[in-house]
Order: sequence, then structure tokens, then C-alpha cells
Amino acid sequence: MAGQLWDQLGITWWEMAGTLVGTTVLFWVFTALLSFFGQMRARVTVASVAVMVLIGAVTARAMLGPRPTATTGVLVLVTVFVWESVFRLVSHRLPRRRLTGQPQVVLRDGTIDETALHKARLYPDDLVVQMRRKGLTRLQDVALAIVESDGSITIIRAGQPVDDEFVADLD
Repeated sequence: MAGQLWDQLGITWWEMAGTLVGTTVLFWVFTALLSFFGQMRARVTVASVAVMVLIGAVTARAMLGPRPTATTGVLVLVTVFVWESVFRLVSHRLPRRRLTGQPQVVLRDGTIDETALHKARLYPDDLVVQMRRKGLTRLQDVALAIVESDGSITIIRAGQPVDDEFVADLD
């Protein structure tokens, strides 16, 4: 009976060390990949949900190791939250652009910048949707469309006054 309980709850010191190292490596690799490939776009699609579920499942399985127990699960959760706190503390001290990328202008004065749009991994339809949500029906009605560092799209109407500081970080 005690052996069965140990199988469900227990973990050896070596398994604990392996879980800590594995979770740490996977956390930082995943964080680096997200930083490199950019934030997920604000729009949720079936494909983006599928990708996130698969990433979560694979990562969780790898972190839990060959013999997942309740103790291993708690250790993984605590490790992830500790590293997330460390990342948050460090990220507040670094320039925001180093972590999330710089906002990009993808449409200026009614003209779409195809290169910037491609770099932001967007399609013209993504801009059209955002324009419709703002009640805009013509490209000429847009002074600037900006893909923000979080993946959202900001639309600034043509003729709307804009302070220089507001667009100082744009190309």
C-alpha cells in the first residue's frame, strides 16, 4: 500500500533535479522562441488555439518526465512561476523593444507597405477587418496602421492630429 502511494506522490532526489533542470531549460527555450518569432497576434484562430494546445501538451509532458507524480507536477508549477517572476523582473529593466520588437507601420497615408505587412506576418485582410471595426471603408481614410509590439493593430484616421512623441518609435 505504501509503495502504491509513493508511486503516485513520490519523487527521488535525482528525479527532482532532472525535473528542475528540464523545466528551466524548456521555460527559457520557449521564452526565447516567443521573443524571436514575436508575440502571437491578438486575433485568435482555430489554428492558433491548436498550436498553443499542442505546445502546452508537449512542453508539459517533457517537463513532467517519464514518471509524472503529484510532487513532480507541483515542482514544475513552482519552477515555472519562479522563472516567470524572474523574467518579469528582468524585463522591466530592459528596453521593451529588446523583448517584444518594435511597432511597425504597415499602412501609411492609404498605401499598404507589403514588406512590413509580410514581416509582421499579416495579410491585407487583417488590416481590412481592423479598418471595418473602426468604421473605415477606404484605405485613403487611414493615415497610419501600426502593428504594435503585442500583435494588435492600431488604426489612426487620416486628418487626425498626431503628436510627434506618439509616433517617435516608428520607422
